[in-house]
Amino acid sequence: MSKDLISIAQNWADHDPDENTKQQILNLIKNNEVGKLGELFAGDLEFGTAGLRAEIDAGQSRMNRAVVIRATYGLCHYLLKKYSNKKPKLVVGNDARHLSDQFAQDVCGVAMTLGLEVFRLPSRIPTPVLAFGVRHLSAEAGVMITASHNPPRDNGYKVYDHLGAGIIPPMDKEIAELIKSAPMANQIKLTPGWTEIDITDKYHERVSQIVNNNFGQIKVAFTPMHGVGQETFDKCMKLAGFDPSINVKEQTKPDPDFPTVSFPNPEEPGAMDLLLKLAQEISADVAIANDPDADRCAVAIPESGKWRVLTGDELGFLIAWWLIKRAELNNSQLKGQMVASIVSSSLVPKIAVAHGLKGATTLTGVKWMGHLDELIFGYEEAIGYCTDPEYVRDKDGISVALRVVELFSYLKQDNISADQILNRIYEQFGVHLTKQLSFRFDSVKKAIDITKKLITNSPSQIGEFIVEKVEDMNKGIDGLPPTSGIRLLTKNARIIVRPSGTEPKLKCYLEVTTKPGNPQENKAIAKKELDSLADSVHQLLTSI
Repeated sequence: MSKDLISIAQNWADHDPDENTKQQILNLIKNNEVGKLGELFAGDLEFGTAGLRAEIDAGQSRMNRAVVIRATYGLCHYLLKKYSNKKPKLVVGNDARHLSDQFAQDVCGVAMTLGLEVFRLPSRIPTPVLAFGVRHLSAEAGVMITASHNPPRDNGYKVYDHLGAGIIPPMDKEIAELIKSAPMANQIKLTPGWTEIDITDKYHERVSQIVNNNFGQIKVAFTPMHGVGQETFDKCMKLAGFDPSINVKEQTKPDPDFPTVSFPNPEEPGAMDLLLKLAQEISADVAIANDPDADRCAVAIPESGKWRVLTGDELGFLIAWWLIKRAELNNSQLKGQMVASIVSSSLVPKIAVAHGLKGATTLTGVKWMGHLDELIFGYEEAIGYCTDPEYVRDKDGISVALRVVELFSYLKQDNISADQILNRIYEQFGVHLTKQLSFRFDSVKKAIDITKKLITNSPSQIGEFIVEKVEDMNKGIDGLPPTSGIRLLTKNARIIVRPSGTEPKLKCYLEVTTKPGNPQENKAIAKKELDSLADSVHQLLTSI
């Protein structure tokens, strides 16, 4: 085995166009470090629906120039085959992570060699600007070099289709096949001469147009979490006529090492601590955080002298409410559908239907929403919101941040709190509380096996909850394509269990609902039931 491994590694090094990673592999071979080589050559880096994402390192199983060059070769051949009657346009962007700029140049170089029309956006831009750019330039595809909110050592390669939405099957699988048959990296020529284009002002204009400052000014605390969102957010705020935000000074400039956070994801405990401290000090009206590539957005609100971070679902409820309320205030009529991912709360589609709109559910990931007709608003509980699908068919942390500023300006003018709005929603539709559980195992197989056992031998009762319906998500549910997992329904609760597929992890998404009525009483009931359900699910999954 080690002989095969050494020859695979040697062949890769012989064709690695990057002197640093080439030398790294050669040194490992020289020192016979089979364990490390086994990690770096554990098979081709998996090309999935988000493209590629992994730690930056040498070898076929990591993010590096050789992998990026071969991936682009596969993508370009897909585009040339699909659009054989014209010269496909490719838009390329990158965030501020380590090697992002270099990887973006490599993408452009390969695409130029293969005869595409290539547009390179300015370096260090938010992901939603690239998604906007694909539609704005009527391109056939886009590539964004970003690892979003992953750890500092990671980078990624995210692909967008002609809609400016993240790619979905079968496109991802077809590109993956073409990558496998790509030549070795140094056999793929890199050609200069692409078009450098700056459409950021067009993006700023568009975002500023979806809101107005009619309701007065508020005090906003903001952080881009060492990412690329600050400048874009500032420009959009200024164009929209809002006062500048007050920012977390330590985190305003892009820094790929993310020195003040252990994990640069606003959802992680402690990640928003500096923002909440600032919000408290300045008596802000709202606190907003983007993740490093600014496609996600988290919000915190003042509550009884402290600050509370809204869940992804709570922010989803508020935005859905605001889009409907805003249309009423403008005497305009909303038409279309509001959508939530299957693992998010079931409330937003209900709100939509109650207001004469369509409500729908998609598989996990905003990419699925980007492919829907008549989309007004789509979101997933992992703080991803699509609020301007006409121009950006992906998560957009900047546009949703502006929507939040507008909403909180209205609330301040009317002297209402966000919690009061949530309570009004709960009074009408019932309290909808959600919780996520995560279980880590010693292997990917173990997580998949537990899910299979749950499907073949489903419990009739989980704690005090009687299971009324068991649905195998592998067979497709709610008219959606098949996906791995199981959904268990009780009288007033929902449990979704899904294996990661790439990590030895199981994720559980719980929701408890109550009937319409007194929100305070119902919240207490729902919380008690949710805690009980979480304990029971924990016991169940750790005993299988």
